[in-house]
Amino acid sequence: MPAVSGDLFGAPASIRIERLFLGLMLPPDAAAGASKVLDDARADHRLKGSAVRPDRMHVTLIHVGDYAGSLPQGVVADIRATADGLSEAAFDVAFDRADSFAGAPGRHPYVLLGGEGVEALRAFRDRLFRALLRAGVRTLSREAFNPHVTLAYGDQRLPGGAIDPVGWRPADFGLIHSEVGRSVYHPLARWPLRD
Repeated sequence: MPAVSGDLFGAPASIRIERLFLGLMLPPDAAAGASKVLDDARADHRLKGSAVRPDRMHVTLIHVGDYAGSLPQGVVADIRATADGLSEAAFDVAFDRADSFAGAPGRHPYVLLGGEGVEALRAFRDRLFRALLRAGVRTLSREAFNPHVTLAYGDQRLPGGAIDPVGWRPADFGLIHSEVGRSVYHPLARWPLRD
């Protein structure tokens, strides 16, 4: 059964929350560049907090839902069928700024953001979002999309600023099952982007 934000707080502690999202994982070179941005913030601003592991760095395209206990296989099947019907060209992505989002006290997401370098990513995500809507797949995401890569959950909000661009050409996008609070990801499916 899908969980909306209020349901997460009402779920018994023994029930795991399972998250389903479509995303782009950063390849090793891009993840290394993103990690350097975080290292610089730690050195320059004494940023503390929990870092996202490089092999977990990603762009969430669509947050499908959070589910108590198990994933609804019908939703997974509908997403697979929709994505199987897409044929998308590859594109370049470049994040050229770092900034902090507001968050819970002591847990401010420190993120990569972009301008022109993420426009092709925005367009791709828009087509994917609309395809899911046409297929009747309900998600927790909205039409508005602010592409970002979370690097850490910092103890303070840092001023935004330009960085050496962190970019790559995604080879694919994937459907990922995340065990919330455990930093465990299970890739369920991947779809290549045409070169």
